[in-house]
Amino acid sequence: MKPGILTVLILLLVACSPNNGREAFSKNNMKFPKSLSAFGLFKGNMSNLVAADDVQVLELSSTLFTDYAEKQRLLKLPPGAKMTAKDDGLPDFPDGAILAKTFYYSTAQTGEKQKIIETRIVQKHKGIWNVATYKWNDAQTDAKLTNNGGKVAITITKPDGEQQNIDYKVPTVYDCYDCHRNNNELTPIGPKLRNLNVDVFIHGRPVSQLKLLKEKGLLTLKGHENSSRLPSYKDTNLPIEQRARAYFEMNCAHCHNPNGFAGAYSLDLRYENEFKNTGIFFNRWNIDHRMTIRDMPKLGTTIIDKEGLKLVQQYLASLKKK
Repeated sequence: MKPGILTVLILLLVACSPNNGREAFSKNNMKFPKSLSAFGLFKGNMSNLVAADDVQVLELSSTLFTDYAEKQRLLKLPPGAKMTAKDDGLPDFPDGAILAKTFYYSTAQTGEKQKIIETRIVQKHKGIWNVATYKWNDAQTDAKLTNNGGKVAITITKPDGEQQNIDYKVPTVYDCYDCHRNNNELTPIGPKLRNLNVDVFIHGRPVSQLKLLKEKGLLTLKGHENSSRLPSYKDTNLPIEQRARAYFEMNCAHCHNPNGFAGAYSLDLRYENEFKNTGIFFNRWNIDHRMTIRDMPKLGTTIIDKEGLKLVQQYLASLKKK
């Protein structure tokens, strides 16, 4: 191994260490309820994951890989409150806003019943985002607050048809802080305007999600109706570079950006960053190596994303021809 590559590898391992700089975070400035049901996110049997009437389901163009788990994303705003677009990044959320993401495996994946694992909550209170994780019980009737994480053993069928035993890792509160860090403050990651700018199906017909949120009184666009769109990295009709950069944006850039957990080092993987400033070419061997041994992303996964790895490897190989 070349000395330069070894140096970069060591720096990146330090940057992504789960114990690096956690003390910089302030604590939540609110107390979370002990049970997920207290939020009123669902109606009927909670295990059906049917959003309550005052809760909005959100779709994203590109998503985070978490051991092949499916995800339901919900938004709950105080009555009469709205999000406000300010660019194609995160909107301004009103105080009291709740974002919930529920991780589960479908019947097709388990071969039996749907299995809901956890629900992660970020809630804005007095101008500060707070985070909590709720682990679902075996009866799938509710979920309990946990700060210390945990493991859930499950056998799933992956997209390629292979079965795999997984010890799914429910994150600790510190794990959440690590990924959601921005300038030593906790912020949401996924619901940027460009990632919300997708068509959703209402009664079988495609509708702009941004337009839908505006019509429901949940979002003020203020001239951002023509926001850019983050590509779907699963869309094989798109150029490989767009897909790979979108994959990095959703799976890596929350840490690898100037204000993130690994911001002091040589990768800046934000989608909007010009390629020459990303460090991707210089770190291409290291990216391939660490994804291959499941050492990147550092948190949130316990197995290799085979499809994501293949995409990234194809992209990195194409860079050699430039």
